[in-house]
Amino acid sequence: MAALVVPEFAAGISVELDEGEIRTMLARAGRVEHDARSFPLVSRGNALGTMRVGETRFEYDALELPMWEELALRIAVAVDAAQVYAREHHVADTLQRALLPERLPVDDRLVFDAAYLPGAEEAAVGGDWYDAFRLPDGRIAVSIGDVAGHGLRAAIVMGEVRQAFRAAALNPNSPSLVLERANTIVNMRPNPVMVTALFGIVDPGERTITYATAGHPAPILALPDGNAVMLPKDGVPLGIIDEVGATDWSFTIPPGGIFALYTDGLIEYSRDVLDGEKRLLDALRHGVVTGDADPAHALLRRIFNERTNTDDVAALVMRSADVGGSTFAFMFSAIPMAVPLVRRSLQRYVERLGFDEDETFRVLTAAGEALANAVEHAYGANRGAVRVHGSVTDSTLVLTVDDDGRWKPVQRREERGRGLPLMRALMDAVEIRTHQTRTQVRLTMELREGRVSA
Repeated sequence: MAALVVPEFAAGISVELDEGEIRTMLARAGRVEHDARSFPLVSRGNALGTMRVGETRFEYDALELPMWEELALRIAVAVDAAQVYAREHHVADTLQRALLPERLPVDDRLVFDAAYLPGAEEAAVGGDWYDAFRLPDGRIAVSIGDVAGHGLRAAIVMGEVRQAFRAAALNPNSPSLVLERANTIVNMRPNPVMVTALFGIVDPGERTITYATAGHPAPILALPDGNAVMLPKDGVPLGIIDEVGATDWSFTIPPGGIFALYTDGLIEYSRDVLDGEKRLLDALRHGVVTGDADPAHALLRRIFNERTNTDDVAALVMRSADVGGSTFAFMFSAIPMAVPLVRRSLQRYVERLGFDEDETFRVLTAAGEALANAVEHAYGANRGAVRVHGSVTDSTLVLTVDDDGRWKPVQRREERGRGLPLMRALMDAVEIRTHQTRTQVRLTMELREGRVSA
């Protein structure tokens, strides 16, 4: 504005705002003497300040006064709009922070850390949240989500949805059912709004989480050896249709591992989602190896160290205490991508016990066959749970793989059917216990004397 006025039409111009008893210089250009002409800045009947114009250089005297009055009016409207927007931004940011939990659950086996970062652009404040609270039975409910839109309205809806999750979680038969209940509440609003969300139930004693998603970015499980993978997701966002159609997924967070939940602002800041996901996985790999004391805050620092977050971001990270021992446990939904996670965790377990390379190979190969069989045969199209348990007693390793499905008949093919003979060749004993609704594969391996260090 000043570049258009000075020096073509006036020697100088200044805009001064009145904030209570304090007058603030908003803009100034050129030379404005004490005898400069003053024009009040008034919008919606409120006096906002003064525009002062230095010596004028106007060719048409009849148009001079109306032009300065019109300019003062336009400046007043712009200033008023900016002040209103700033107040709404402040209210939305304050409300959003007030609705986030003041404290996270404390547990010796799982460390919870959460972080929120408002968008660098004022318009980006709004609807991201995270939550974690203990249920009456001792388990911990977690949720994270993102309300479409920004500003005060998004922050208000965020508060409603977060409370809806808390109410629905009082009877948590399954996370997917909690999402359906929350979806019903969102759809009852006079003006439904789209919400992406993830809800999960954590069992600290077992170090497991069962979760379901509604159009939300996939959670990430990072193992202590530096491997990190995006886990399954499905379901449509809340507020779209009557049914979310989400699936319950279950995974163990192994000792030293971290489980990360986040909103899309953590991967969409560059408008290249694939690159954002890669950077996020790299940051989590680094964080799980270095053992960050504040994993959620450290994650945001790594991602936005040299970048600007254009949208607000929420992150909730759970880190499992890295405690060794003579037992091993891993529970997972029966999907192929989970098998490498179990194998890597099992490898770390036996190496900590002092297994040599040959023993490690035998265990991992036999276990891999048992895991693959459970995934393929136990549940068919359904995604039930597979439980792996290992223990060492009296120089013997016992590893069991359990499922609760009914194995589908094996289709005999020339290239198949070698899994059981391979397990028998590698293990000292293989036992398959089949019940009507349960199958257990029990692998036993005798250890060389002095091998176990746990």
